Amino acid sequence: MLHFLLIGAAIYLLNGLFADPAPEADDKTIVVSAGEIEWMRTAWGKRWNRPPTAAELDGLIQQYIRETVLYREALTMGLNQHDQVIRRRLAQKLEFLARDLVALTPPTGEELQAYFAEHEARYQLPTRYTFTQVYLDPDKRGEATLADAEKIKAQLIALGENIGDAGALGDTLMLQTYYPDKEPLEIQKIFGSGFTEALVELSPGQWHGPVLSGYGVHLVYVSKITQPPPPVFAELRERVAQDWTMEKSEELNEQFYANLRDRYTVVIESPAANGNGGMVQEPSR
Repeated sequence: MLHFLLIGAAIYLLNGLFADPAPEADDKTIVVSAGEIEWMRTAWGKRWNRPPTAAELDGLIQQYIRETVLYREALTMGLNQHDQVIRRRLAQKLEFLARDLVALTPPTGEELQAYFAEHEARYQLPTRYTFTQVYLDPDKRGEATLADAEKIKAQLIALGENIGDAGALGDTLMLQTYYPDKEPLEIQKIFGSGFTEALVELSPGQWHGPVLSGYGVHLVYVSKITQPPPPVFAELRERVAQDWTMEKSEELNEQFYANLRDRYTVVIESPAANGNGGMVQEPSR
């Protein structure tokens, strides 16, 4: 693909743009270019919605000179060596630069359609559940909790569809008794994963239980299960395009790294239990 052919060119372009020769040891000249001053003006204007005054601009220039002096002296002292923060920041900066240089060709309609078909489940809205729960407190009921649950469930079944006051048969809990039209993730946030996994398997129109949660024991009546319609590509095209772009960008980023990685021989030292370290050379990729 054209995307991957451009990766090699991006590597050489990055080298040409940023791989400046190291300054000579006796080079103590700091040049504040007109372009850098203009960048300072622009950055200031974006932040404060006005151009800097002469004094403010001089302050920006003096700060730039200060940073440059300290930066060069830090490099001379080797303070950039073995610093995880600096390593990580430079690695991120190179990835960002590469991402900007290796631009993606906009996807065709056919590519988006194929991507949507392959990842259709990602765009499917979740099933929603309407249910009633009656809580039984194990701390209050002790060993009789499960037996009480069976007795109360029989009473609830006898009520038929008149379950509006079902909660009165159980114990007090600082939660609702009736939950209309809830997604599994919403239910999980309230009752926990175990309760939710059990609830989504329950058949509607009858009482079930005991169903356990972190709170204790519940009797559950699922009154309605709402299945959403299948996702429609035309309604989701913009989101699909964003997802496609993000995924392809990650692929290019990984390929960019792989191409750079192939230029290195990597030796991983492995410390042995007796203190005599060994070395393992990774094969070329």
